[in-house]
Amino acid sequence: MKMIRFAALALPALLLAGCAANPLTMLGPTENTATVETAAAPAAQTLNVYATDALLPALQAYADAQQVTLNVTDDPAAADLAALDHTPGDLVDGLDVAGDILLEAAAARAGITGSADALPLGRSLYGYWVNGTVVTSLLGENGLTALQNASWDEWSDFVETLQAWLAEPEAATVTLSGSDYTLPETKPDTLHATGVFSEPMDRVAGYTAAMLAAGSEVNEDTLTGPLNGVYSAVVLEWENLADSDETALFRRATLTDLLSAYGAEACQSLVLIPFKCNLEESDLSTEEYNLTGLLNYPVLADAGYLTLRAGADETAQKAAKSAALWLYSSGEGEAALTETLGLITPWNTASDKTTLGAMQIEQAGTGILPGITVTQAQADALAANEETLREPKGTTAERTAFTEAALEVLAPAAAESETQE
Repeated sequence: MKMIRFAALALPALLLAGCAANPLTMLGPTENTATVETAAAPAAQTLNVYATDALLPALQAYADAQQVTLNVTDDPAAADLAALDHTPGDLVDGLDVAGDILLEAAAARAGITGSADALPLGRSLYGYWVNGTVVTSLLGENGLTALQNASWDEWSDFVETLQAWLAEPEAATVTLSGSDYTLPETKPDTLHATGVFSEPMDRVAGYTAAMLAAGSEVNEDTLTGPLNGVYSAVVLEWENLADSDETALFRRATLTDLLSAYGAEACQSLVLIPFKCNLEESDLSTEEYNLTGLLNYPVLADAGYLTLRAGADETAQKAAKSAALWLYSSGEGEAALTETLGLITPWNTASDKTTLGAMQIEQAGTGILPGITVTQAQADALAANEETLREPKGTTAERTAFTEAALEVLAPAAAESETQE
């Protein structure tokens, strides 16, 4: 295994002329030489933690390596160390990591220059994951690339045609990237799918293209159109849902989610299709991104954050800091992030030890959409809003209610982010 360091992430086909300096196209600092100090006190024998399923393996790796017992709680606010999928917001009274003497070097390594209540764990590729062998059996050798580069109309037609084919297989033609592909007359014996999609493991990163389309002035005027595009994508999922996760072909998730749920070995045959929204040229309020790039590039999404509880006593805080610094400063900690969780770290290293790891590195160097950052509460609100479409009616009122609810979550967050920048 070799550790890859990125100088920068290029988006050659995504960026329009003259926009190479856009800070959103960079993955963290290009160079960071900060030295991370180790905790002054040895790790305590127990550590009170909260962690999502996708992130718990990293904390367990620390506990195993340092002979620490994890006391896992289901309440993030009661944990001395919380590993969350998104920034804590008001969920946890987090310690200012940039203002703490032991953690300030770690904060600097993550590119944090001001006060912050969490340390980012890294980023992970996001989109629709599907078994590559299945795609080839359905569309032929060139089908994967054609599917990745399909327009919205081609993608949505493919999904609806495939859903009908799964119910009653027969030869059917679909157009992808301008070329025709024919689904086989019979279903392969090894294919037991009942629907195209399973329910997403992560929904937040699906709003990335919409936010980028809205440009620098994110408000009702610039975001409503792109959110209508997200509505169409979400409804397409609900209308073509499999009976269970085990009988679906596509799953919207981060790579980190999948590794935790299914194990690294089981995931190595997966390939990635970008999450596509029904965007139109009139939806773009930016000159930095074009429609093709927003449709055809996967997202490099935020995959998680470490938060240390400000109200913990001195012993508990030292225990939490020891875990955070082990992940940030030790070789074993970096392996837990890059290999176990499959992340690209905040200091731009990644592992090519597996097929998917190497693919992630290649994609990050080719082109990605930089994922948005939201609080855990905002993420929950976006998920709840999509849940209201479980039985879509396709009415104008339903579409309007969805976009208005998403605006309440995303527009204030974007305005606050711009003020801080």
